[in-house]
Amino acid sequence: MKIEHIAIVTLTALTLTATACTDADSSRAEPVERASAPTPILTATAPSPAPSAPLEVEAESPNTLDPPDAELGPKTFEAETEPVGGMSLTRFVTTSSVESREPSGAASHFASGVDRVYAFIEARNDTSFDETLRVHFIGPDGKVSGGIDLEIPASAPRWRTWAYTRHANEPGLWRVEVRDLEGALLGTLPFEIEPIS
Repeated sequence: MKIEHIAIVTLTALTLTATACTDADSSRAEPVERASAPTPILTATAPSPAPSAPLEVEAESPNTLDPPDAELGPKTFEAETEPVGGMSLTRFVTTSSVESREPSGAASHFASGVDRVYAFIEARNDTSFDETLRVHFIGPDGKVSGGIDLEIPASAPRWRTWAYTRHANEPGLWRVEVRDLEGALLGTLPFEIEPIS
C-alpha cells in the first residue's frame, strides 16, 4: 500500500507540473535577458575626488619650538627586579627620607650634597629560613659604597626595610644594587646626583 500511495502522489505532482508548463501563452512571453557580470571596480584603483583647494600648512620657526623634554622634566628611573630562590623585591625606590616606615616620596634625582640617599625595599621571603640581602651604592666612577646587610625573616610576605648612604655626593648617574649573600642580583635602581648650580 505504501508503494501505491507514493506512486500516486508522484504521478499527481508530475501531471500538475506538466499542465502548468504547457498552459503558458508563448506569444506574450518576453525574452530572457541574461545578466552580464559588471566590470569589477577595485577600491585601491578607484579614483579619489580631487581636493577642492590646495592644503596650506604653516610651519613654526625652529626658534619658537620648545626643547622636546622641557615639559617632561628630568627622567625618572624604575627598578629592575628579579626573584631569586624564594626572595623577591615587591617595592624598590630611592628617597631622601623615610618616615613611619614609608618613603617620604620616591625620587630619582638628588642635589649634590644631599645628607642621605635611601634605598627603600619591600621584600617577600617565601623560604622557611631567614635571608640576608646586601645593598651597595655604586657611583658614576664605579666606586662601591655601602655593603649594608638587611635581614628578612622567614616566610615574610611583606617586610619593609631600608639602607642609606651619606657618600652620594659626586654628580652623575649612580645605582643601588640589592644582592643575596651568594651575589645573585635581586634588583638594581639608577638615580642621579645633580651638581649644585
